[in-house]
Amino acid sequence: MKIGIIGANGKAGRCIIHEADRRGHEVTAIVRNHETILGPGYPIIEKDLFDLTPDYLKPYDVVVSAFGLPFDGKHPDGSYQKAYAHLIEVFRSLPDKRLLVVGGAGTLFTDDTCTQTVLDTMPEGKMRQDPADMAKVYGMLRSSGIPYTFFSPACFFDPKGGRTKQYKLGTDAVIHNDAGESYISYEDYAFAMLDEIEQGNFVGKRFTAVSEKKYRKEPPYYGIRPDEPKYEGMSQFREPLCYDLAGHSYQLVFDNGERDNVDFLTGNTLQWSELGTAGTPEYYECVKGAQGLYFVNFEFACRKPRTNHTFVIDVEERLVTLVKTIADFDEKYPYLVDSENLLGAVDIPGFPLPTKRHRYTTDLVGKRIHWRYRPNWGITHVYYSPDFHRLTFPSDPMGDVPEAEWMDMLNREPYDEKADYIKIKEGLYLFSCMEQNMSKRGQTGNSLVFLIDTRRVHDVGRSFGRSGQFDGEEFLKENYIYGAFGEFAPSDGSVESRPNNYVRAWKTQTKV
Repeated sequence: MKIGIIGANGKAGRCIIHEADRRGHEVTAIVRNHETILGPGYPIIEKDLFDLTPDYLKPYDVVVSAFGLPFDGKHPDGSYQKAYAHLIEVFRSLPDKRLLVVGGAGTLFTDDTCTQTVLDTMPEGKMRQDPADMAKVYGMLRSSGIPYTFFSPACFFDPKGGRTKQYKLGTDAVIHNDAGESYISYEDYAFAMLDEIEQGNFVGKRFTAVSEKKYRKEPPYYGIRPDEPKYEGMSQFREPLCYDLAGHSYQLVFDNGERDNVDFLTGNTLQWSELGTAGTPEYYECVKGAQGLYFVNFEFACRKPRTNHTFVIDVEERLVTLVKTIADFDEKYPYLVDSENLLGAVDIPGFPLPTKRHRYTTDLVGKRIHWRYRPNWGITHVYYSPDFHRLTFPSDPMGDVPEAEWMDMLNREPYDEKADYIKIKEGLYLFSCMEQNMSKRGQTGNSLVFLIDTRRVHDVGRSFGRSGQFDGEEFLKENYIYGAFGEFAPSDGSVESRPNNYVRAWKTQTKV
């Protein structure tokens, strides 16, 4: 369906447009200022609500109005009524189009006797103005004759709640979930809104919903700091953490001239000191990739923009490869990540610096590996180019159950991301990619680094950027180590033959 969303930059509007996009609908954000919208993954119409005409809204099957004003009572009286009076007039010229409204809970009756509304229980004051205005809007819609739907949330409308996809419906009175709460998260509200758009059960009516489960997300950081909650999304098959490096120090020399010291103070605390600077203790995690070879990940706690270092250090051959990554640095694309690879060696006083380095390689090009991150979920990496990789699912999913939103995305177009392939030693490869194309389509975009063991077909890796958890305003931060078991997958060449839609946007990097 073609869906236009007025106010797609607000808390509810953002959840609704993400849910609609997730389900594969053609969505358009209609906002007064395009710079306030998260991500360019869908068309944007920059237009004041009062400048919208039937011609602007005619292309859409339905239009959702998430129009809102600051909840502070400072806007002029009647602002909501004026806005919806204009929309009603527009939709009178579009009798075959539906208008769905993000309404308020104030219009709901407090119980099934329908003698008192939630608004009636609210004290006089500026906080009562918006619910009172929305109650008048509901009355305008009921007498308008247009095909409207007014969706009242529960009394507790939670922007921090999760997407449980479990809800219960009501009509004119406040309802409660099994815990006795009138509660719904923004994400479950968006989920129920899309169900109504697709099913049309409440045309010309009002309805309400509550989340069946009151699920609260973790605070906005998934990381490795011991004082923060742990996110183990793809960590079930991760190797045990390793503490071998505790008490060791290394001087690192990189081919671009950068010199750093890393002191492993304890099993989970290190100090990274760039030449001429004093380092600060940072929390890290480490996994052993082979005898004498370690995969280390940490984030600088106080740097802006967010800065992550992931490196592979081979203490026997005295070689190191560092992936330096930054996030939250681009105003236009708030979930964009960027990284650079540094090849280098470990400098030990009194010994010559090794001349050998880890090196870029094409060893993996032309291969496919189906990686299993959980018993019932995996995905296939197609290493079809020295500069890109592609995702797909095998025709025989080996028991894996791909999520519908993934399949929808991959069926619409090939999913390609820029990738680097570095050979660490025989059978061990560092594969690094950035989900920048996903970021530019308005979704989360992480830097992913994998240490791939092609002999055991196992990998350990880390994800740095943003999780798929959306709190109503933004995707939450993450930084964690994961692991997977794999299986080389056959190919008929069909996935590899589809054109890369992004290749022109990149300058091919010369690798030696």
